[in-house]
Amino acid sequence: MSDWTYIQGTITVSPIGRTQAEKRYILDTVLSHLPIVSGSEKDMDVYVIQKNGHNNSCSCDEFGERTNNLTDWYGNKTRSRGMLRTQDEYILVVDAALRDREFNQTYREFIKWLVRLGKRVVIDDILVKISGYDKSTIIKDYCVQNEKYSYQNVFLNLFEGTSWVKEDGEVNWCEYMLYPRAKDSDYPMMLAYKYFNDEENDKEVERRMKYERGK
Repeated sequence: MSDWTYIQGTITVSPIGRTQAEKRYILDTVLSHLPIVSGSEKDMDVYVIQKNGHNNSCSCDEFGERTNNLTDWYGNKTRSRGMLRTQDEYILVVDAALRDREFNQTYREFIKWLVRLGKRVVIDDILVKISGYDKSTIIKDYCVQNEKYSYQNVFLNLFEGTSWVKEDGEVNWCEYMLYPRAKDSDYPMMLAYKYFNDEENDKEVERRMKYERGK
């Protein structure tokens, strides 16, 4: 008879990103690079659900422009009063029936997966049950038990902040997926190189192009 372990639950996360498409791309890329939670027949499944509505809005697009791609409160395209609206939060549904696995092995693999996830995207909330033949546990969020950080949750503290908010400038793993902006602009450097006459930006882009070509 085979040993089986089971995982069921949800994790609410917030990836970085300037548009909804960028957030989803970053989250999908993070998930595809996490260590597997394994079974002999099938590994753990993860389903991604974007929360309804939005919790962020901006009066211009990601390039700092007011365009007719922005929408009003009724979802109509409009230039004069449109907004770029995004939803930060996604619900990850984790589900697994793992054959030939004991509880301790599955628990270790899931915690490794969870810690890696939490370093790269913000974990806002979690409620996950892991169970085996004679053992089970529920993983949920709780506040840090010390005076200095008592207002923060344990899994939130895993997140490795982005370089623009950290004094030492260390980057978050996800930052390589964000396009570099032109100096003092929201435009990507490559688009500023294509469309604008900016000597400083042009020289920097050309330097990077030569570097990538190995010259």
